Amino acid sequence: MNLVEQMDRIFYPRSVAVVGASANPEKMGFMCVGNLLEAGFGGKVYPVNPGISELFGLEVYPSVAAIPGEVDLAMVVIPAELTLSAIEECVAKGVKGAILISGGFGEVGTGIGADLQAKLKDIADKGGMKIIGPNTLGFINPRARLNASFQYTLSLSQIGNVAVAAQSGGTTIYITHALTNHNVGISKAIGLGNRCNLDFDELVSYFGQDKETRVIVLYVEGLDEPERLIEAARRVTKIKPIVVYKGGRGEEMSRATLAHTGAPAGDYALYEKAFREAGMLAVDSITEVVDTAKALAFQPAAEGNRVAILSVQAGPAIIMADKCREQGLALAEFSAATKSKLKKLASALNAVDNPVDIAWKSDDFNACRQMLKAVLDDDGVDAIIVAAVFYASNMELMRAVVDIAGEAKKPMTVCLDSPRGTAYAEINALEASGVPVFPLPERAVSGMAGLVKYGEIVK
Repeated sequence: MNLVEQMDRIFYPRSVAVVGASANPEKMGFMCVGNLLEAGFGGKVYPVNPGISELFGLEVYPSVAAIPGEVDLAMVVIPAELTLSAIEECVAKGVKGAILISGGFGEVGTGIGADLQAKLKDIADKGGMKIIGPNTLGFINPRARLNASFQYTLSLSQIGNVAVAAQSGGTTIYITHALTNHNVGISKAIGLGNRCNLDFDELVSYFGQDKETRVIVLYVEGLDEPERLIEAARRVTKIKPIVVYKGGRGEEMSRATLAHTGAPAGDYALYEKAFREAGMLAVDSITEVVDTAKALAFQPAAEGNRVAILSVQAGPAIIMADKCREQGLALAEFSAATKSKLKKLASALNAVDNPVDIAWKSDDFNACRQMLKAVLDDDGVDAIIVAAVFYASNMELMRAVVDIAGEAKKPMTVCLDSPRGTAYAEINALEASGVPVFPLPERAVSGMAGLVKYGEIVK
């Protein structure tokens, strides 16, 4: 069985066993079974615990060996010292993947923990099984209605095309929740934990071939063999963008990351250089992760770096122009023909050089649409950013963006604020048409920068 086939059996299991299932609502063994059922998983769920006979109306089995059917995936929620026999039993049963949620392994920094993790790896490797973790959150696959984690809110994720892999379970949750709150759907999201025998390079290779995934997001703290990830990324970034955020950047953080997932942080400058050389989009915050991934999930890569800005308010336009320069984006120079068209359409009081001032015309659907089309048709423009604060009359501009989105051949991002959800209808309409919306000027530029930079990588 090759990597893709094995990972498909893990992410699309026909059956899941929960080793350490519990009747105590405060225990993770209870939460894991509950999350599988609550998410609507359509396969078999087998709780395992010799001390109870029934849970959520399901029969509870005394051991994995006692389960009558095949098991593709096991969630192991028992103390570290009991895991060796449980993993051996899973291997004997033919389980393809085990989520080892328990801690107490390589991350604790003791010889006992490291030795236990090494033994687990040896058993799993010989048995042809992948261990997610130990010391992990688990993972989700919304398309399979699978929440194989202890975090019930991950079931709120919508089906989409962004895959998330993070060394930290907490960061997996933060990123996945943030994407969900920004109308970005998830193909898969996984916390890798200590990376016993499933690491970033294998996931990148798998996501690169996964037809459900368009954008890959990674949160990395430290790697034992970084060259493996770099080599996998070099192959995948030719066909799909990889957004990467490196945590643990200072020397003083190496001890912290070692205690967290058993890996030292390493020299950030070397990581960043290697990431960029491999074609990955290295970013500096979770906010940038979300904004870059969102833009890439909605829009095609830009063919150049010449950006046109159309804004109802001058201040945000200036801020976006500054941010464009910081990100290496150029303000497009309009042709004489484009300027002539814009002058006829815009208010006589407004400038039509880039940025274009749409004040006094934002309530005129036809004028807005014609201005957008004039800029889109300009050969000197590679991409467009449109901005407006929420005001009822400004929404004609947003309706014009929605109307023209289907024929636009160049990427667009929009900045539109929404005090207490007042613009949700417009935001949802824009994003349903494929145009990503950001709440602040700088963030609309960050999203566009990802489209421009990935366009350069593809070239």
